[in-house]
Amino acid sequence: MSRKRPSKPIKSKEKVLDIQDYLKYKNERDYILFLIGVTTGYRAGDLVKLKVRDIKEALKRGEFTIYEGKKMNSKNIREKNRKPRSVELLPKVAKILKEYIRDKRDYEYMFQSRKGNNQPIGVQAVSNILKNAAEYFGLYNISAHSMRKTYAYKIYIDSGCDIVAVKELLGHRSIEETKAYIGLDREKYHQYSKALNDFVR
Repeated sequence: MSRKRPSKPIKSKEKVLDIQDYLKYKNERDYILFLIGVTTGYRAGDLVKLKVRDIKEALKRGEFTIYEGKKMNSKNIREKNRKPRSVELLPKVAKILKEYIRDKRDYEYMFQSRKGNNQPIGVQAVSNILKNAAEYFGLYNISAHSMRKTYAYKIYIDSGCDIVAVKELLGHRSIEETKAYIGLDREKYHQYSKALNDFVR
C-alpha cells in the first residue's frame, strides 16, 4: 500500500492569488477561510471552529489568539496543555472580515457546513475544496494543511531563510521539525539530484 504524499505549500505568490480569486468567485466562505489560513498559519482544525464572536474579538484586539493543538487523548478530546498562539490581524484582512460578518450572529460558526444547523465545515471538506482549486491551476498534493505550510514557507523566504523565525511562529519544538514541515530537506535533495544531470550527455 503506497504512503499518502504529504501536502505541499503553495510557493508561488501568483498561485496563492489565483486560488483566492477562484475561491472568491465560487464561494465567499471558502475564500475567507483560505485568506485567514494563509495569513495566520493556524491549523484548519482550529480555523473551522471559529465563531463570529471570535472574529469580533480579533478585530477589537488587532490579532487572533487561538489555543492550538493537534494531539488527542484517548477520548478523542484535545489535551488541556495547549498553548495560545497570537498572530497579527492584517488590516486588509480585517476590512474583509468586517464586511463578511456584518449580518452574522455572534454564536454562528464562521465557516458553516452546507448541511445547515450551524455546523462547521469539516477539515476533509476544506481539503477537497482546496485540492480542486489547486488542480485547476496545475498544483497537486494541496490540502487543508497547505494553508499553514504556505504561511510558513512565505515567512521562510521573506525572512532571508530564517528557519528559527518560522519555528517560533509555528510553535514547533525543534528546527528539524520545521525543516521537515515545509519540505526544505526534500527541496535541497531535489536540487542535489538535479545537479547530477551534469553527468549525462
